[in-house]
Amino acid sequence: MNAPERNLLMVTRELSGDRRYGLGRSLMPVVLALRERGWLVRYLCQEDLPESAKAGRSRWLARIARLPGLAGRGSRQALVSALAERFQMGWFAARIAGREGFNTVHLHDPWLACGFWLGLRFLRLPGVSWGVTEHGFGCYSRATHEDGLTQGARAQRWLRRLEGLVLNAAGWVTAPTQLALDQVARDIALPCTPPHWHAISHAAPRAAVTAREQARRQLGWDENDFYLLGVGRLAPLKRFDLMVSAWIAVARCHPRLHLQILGDGDSRAFQQAAEAAGLSSRIHFAFIEDVGPYLAAADLYLSTSVTESFGMANLEALVAGLPCVCTAVGGVPEVMGQGAWLIPVEQQALRAALVELISVPAQRTAWSLRAATQARTAPRIEEVVDRYVQLFTQ
Repeated sequence: MNAPERNLLMVTRELSGDRRYGLGRSLMPVVLALRERGWLVRYLCQEDLPESAKAGRSRWLARIARLPGLAGRGSRQALVSALAERFQMGWFAARIAGREGFNTVHLHDPWLACGFWLGLRFLRLPGVSWGVTEHGFGCYSRATHEDGLTQGARAQRWLRRLEGLVLNAAGWVTAPTQLALDQVARDIALPCTPPHWHAISHAAPRAAVTAREQARRQLGWDENDFYLLGVGRLAPLKRFDLMVSAWIAVARCHPRLHLQILGDGDSRAFQQAAEAAGLSSRIHFAFIEDVGPYLAAADLYLSTSVTESFGMANLEALVAGLPCVCTAVGGVPEVMGQGAWLIPVEQQALRAALVELISVPAQRTAWSLRAATQARTAPRIEEVVDRYVQLFTQ
């Protein structure tokens, strides 16, 4: 295939549904804007991988799972499976780049990039520029370990050395915050961030235009109730247990206080905690694509993560003008600035912030104004795409 000079292969290991939720929430606006500028952009993800390739990987993993050192070791098998999935996807991206004539390739994690790099060398593809985005806070082995992919000290050392080699070979390395970029450098033992590393923020999303009253009617929320909103995967690193515990403690004194959580995962433990406190009717869960009505209808936004490279949901709440209480972790202080009440990852600090913001309307108004002011400093999609075009064409 003869592709135009201005082309881009965007590679992730996500499923196609994540183009609108998850990683794709920040990537798709960039893809669409590049296409509007005349770029040929292909978004390559797991569902593009042939079924035969997935089946072959499954058979291979089943065989090596019986080897000494892996048999009966669930965490080791999970790590090998994750590496195999990403290396295979990266190698597949190299084949697609060669077959379809892509001369610019951007990969969205370093293990993917490792597979691509090896494929590029094996297939001897000339003239292909490529780079990688680090989406976790810190190196990828650290980010995946914190997300539940357990790794021992030896595995972490080996993976960090490998990541360092990949990032050195890449034409460019990006992260959505400078704090995240600096942490990657520290994790792989670099004295400073190299010159081919760049912090490129996610673009500010469009502000919700739904009126509060209309949004509440749409969601079936009572106008006189007070709603806290949390957004994210129901994963341990998001610390929704901390959010639910703080809400339970405060809700006993505020009979109209509700907690709405938007995210995919197992909510049974949180529902049981609310039921034990006699508050089961005031905690709500949903997994949806359009968070706009919830941002327009809520009174207060909460984030209790122990790590965040950027925090897209936080930025969406900021742009919506919600008073925000966020844990000051990872890249959150850089993104939220003076627009959010930043707290440590502890229940006492969260409870104190909730009590004050619920009890003092003037404080909520002040933090809402701060959110709106901070949101105006976030880059728009045109600025972000300008940065990427400069990166891809330099």
